[in-house]
Amino acid sequence: MLRALEELTEARRLADTGHHAAVVDLLEGRPPAELRGSPTLALLYGTAQARLGREQEGTQWVGIALDRSRERGDRSVESRALNARGAIALVAGRIDEAAQYFTQALAAARRDGDHATVGRCSNNLGIIHNLRGQYAQAIGSYTMAIAAFQQAGLRNGIAWAHHNLAITYSEQRDFQRALEETDRAVAEARATDDRSLMALTLRGRAEVRILLRDIEIAAREVQLALQTHREMGDVVEEAQDLRILAAVQTARGENVEAERLLHNVIDSAEAQGRPQLVAEASRDLAHLLLAADRTSEAHDAARAARSFFDQLGAVAEIRKIDKVFV
Repeated sequence: MLRALEELTEARRLADTGHHAAVVDLLEGRPPAELRGSPTLALLYGTAQARLGREQEGTQWVGIALDRSRERGDRSVESRALNARGAIALVAGRIDEAAQYFTQALAAARRDGDHATVGRCSNNLGIIHNLRGQYAQAIGSYTMAIAAFQQAGLRNGIAWAHHNLAITYSEQRDFQRALEETDRAVAEARATDDRSLMALTLRGRAEVRILLRDIEIAAREVQLALQTHREMGDVVEEAQDLRILAAVQTARGENVEAERLLHNVIDSAEAQGRPQLVAEASRDLAHLLLAADRTSEAHDAARAARSFFDQLGAVAEIRKIDKVFV
């Protein structure tokens, strides 16, 4: 019993600090019956699998956590499992399904006074609003998430929400406000033990710096993010880092290297089942090819990007593509 409690505590610590591969390593040695018998362990295991790009395994174990929590009347785990199901659907591009799960989880978390889950669900709903070009709603959801995370005392959640706010302000071309939000995200992440989150917020700030033409600082920050995610064995986040590194290379005029890297990112994202990353990398490739007067190839890449953005309901991105390529 003591050993099981210690493993649960360690699994939670690893999950809270972004060590998803370590969570899987810790728990996969346990008998499957033990994992199935514990809603919390099943949720931790399934969430870690999903964060590593293993959608099938993640969906299976999060589903087990949801079923067991309902059987036992464990409403806290139930709402967290609903949110995790939504996150898996969001990454896979099933946006309407994701929104339904997040809304259900948010209602349950509010009912139970679970501020941490309220924050996570609000943050995730903000991502969907941003994809749909509903920027005011996105900002409202992220602001709600920050307030909930502050009540729960979760600085990593606060960092995530500021990171996402920066993305929304960038979409509206308010780059100075976006940079301010990334500074807040980095500061909050630095106060945690989550190396992966620190890397993610650095990557987010690097992306804004590129838009502000602060290329060399951006290059240093994205390289730090890439090094961290490689050390942690996080191939999903590594692919995201490489897309921003390609943007640095494009800004430097290193177009051959940038094109090669973007093709690699697209291949990796397709293998991981990450349509949003495929769409973003294909869009970046289209602009790179257009600038090189490779018009036919550029339009092919733009059509591919548009198709994936359409799947995601990303109407604002579709409008931007149509303005340039149609």
